Amino acid sequence: MTHAGPPLIRTPRLTLRPLRPEDAPAIVEGVGRYDVARWLSVVPYPYGQAEAEAFLASPDAAPGVTWGIEAGGALCGIVSTRGELGFWLARPAWGQGYATEAGDAAIDAHFADPAAADLTAGHFLDNARSARVLGKLGFLPSRRTRRAAKALGQEVESCESLLTRTRWAARRRYHVETDRLVIRTLVDGDWPDLQRLAGVPEVARMTGSIPAPWPEDQVRAWIAARRYRGRPGFAAALCLSDGTLIGTLGIGRMTSADPMTCGYWLGQPYWGRGYATEAMVGLLADCYDRFAELDVIEAGHFTDNPASGAVLRKLGFQQVGEGMGRSRARLEPQPELLYRLTRAAFEARR
Repeated sequence: MTHAGPPLIRTPRLTLRPLRPEDAPAIVEGVGRYDVARWLSVVPYPYGQAEAEAFLASPDAAPGVTWGIEAGGALCGIVSTRGELGFWLARPAWGQGYATEAGDAAIDAHFADPAAADLTAGHFLDNARSARVLGKLGFLPSRRTRRAAKALGQEVESCESLLTRTRWAARRRYHVETDRLVIRTLVDGDWPDLQRLAGVPEVARMTGSIPAPWPEDQVRAWIAARRYRGRPGFAAALCLSDGTLIGTLGIGRMTSADPMTCGYWLGQPYWGRGYATEAMVGLLADCYDRFAELDVIEAGHFTDNPASGAVLRKLGFQQVGEGMGRSRARLEPQPELLYRLTRAAFEARR
């Protein structure tokens, strides 16, 4: 049974919205290319205006189960949970993480209904891009099968994958405890504490992504862009054992070509108590245990923040160079020191 989600969903970079009749030309432009259509089982090639109009008039385009993916105000693909998770992106939108971002949102909309069943997905065996996306979204391969590929005019060996509700829920919750601290999933309600603690020059200027002052809408957007999704690329709330939020820490990369990096900030009242070191040991230990693909993690700090350098060295990071970094709370780029930590070096200190 297919469960309808919200007709409009906003993510940090995308808008998922109902499809409209006037989308037909953009759909033809996107999926009508052979290098897109060849990876889809139900899309013929060639694909023209008539096929797009027929699709838009069908139940397959129903709001709440199928969304047009907009980036920068332009339609660049489609994602659907009708029957199974399916998606495509126009060729210019490849390689930017849009499929993962849109897939996360569609999956959350599906499981928001407590009666929604487990979600399946499929990809042709030689479609490595889709396989990577499904892996990032939490799907696990379940069986081999064969699917008709209309654009190819033949059946193609395929892999079916499954995302259970239990696995989805586990990939939306992050929780680590140390002697004095709790590291947990960031939630929307954390924004006032984040704004109060980090939206001041003394803290914000030591980060790259936080301005001072930090308006509410930007704090909420910061949280939304860093939610835990079961993979590196998240920030977590750092709390005392009584639940008091004192900062955040996280791990991720800007693009797939960038190195994995980690970072943290603490509100001023909590400086100088060893919380940063304790929290980062907890985070790094958990991430190295949780994510087998992690090996090298990088970090950095502005040269006028020597306290962070001391923390990194305690964790086993080795300085590997110097550079220039930007902060949204500073007018000009600032010199920074760059560090690197290997799994072996960290585990040797545990």
